[in-house]
Amino acid sequence: MKVALYIGDHAGDSLAARAGWWVTRNTQKGEFGNVTHVEAIHAEHTDGSVTIASASLRDGGVRDKVVLLQPDNWRIVNVGFWDMARSVDLLAKTKGRPYDWRGALATRLPGRHDDAAFFCNEWVGSPFLREAWTFGPHQFAAVCLSIGRDITQDFFKERKGARHG
Repeated sequence: MKVALYIGDHAGDSLAARAGWWVTRNTQKGEFGNVTHVEAIHAEHTDGSVTIASASLRDGGVRDKVVLLQPDNWRIVNVGFWDMARSVDLLAKTKGRPYDWRGALATRLPGRHDDAAFFCNEWVGSPFLREAWTFGPHQFAAVCLSIGRDITQDFFKERKGARHG
C-alpha cells in the first residue's frame, strides 16, 4: 500500500489551523518533524489523480476523496506488505466518523484517544500497527520509511506523464 506524507505549508487553511500545524511541526522531533498529515492511497487514476483515504481535520473526519497531489507537498512511501484491502475495509466500517482531536493532542500531550474517532495516521496505521494512536505524524513517517520504500520521484514522474501524455 502506498502512504502519502504531507509536508506542505497548509497555506489554504485558516489562521487558527495554520497555527496548530506550526505547533505540530515545532514540537515534533527528528528528520520527519515537517510531516503534519498522512493519507492512504487507495487508487491511482489515468488522469494522474489518486483516491486518498484518512481522517482529516479539514474534512471533519474519516473520508476518501479524489485529488491531484502536488510533488512539493507530499512524500510517497510504498509499504509493500501492507494490504490495501485492509485499509479499504476499514474505510467501509469507519467512513463518516469524527476527527479525533483528543487523540491527535495525546501524541504531544498527556491523554488518550477517543475510541469512536480517528486522526490521520491513527486511521491509516490502525489496520497494520498496534496502538497506532500513540504515534504522531513524524513518528508514523519514520515507521513507514523504515519498513517501506520512498517512491516519491517515481510516483510523481508517473503522475506527470498521465496528465500530460
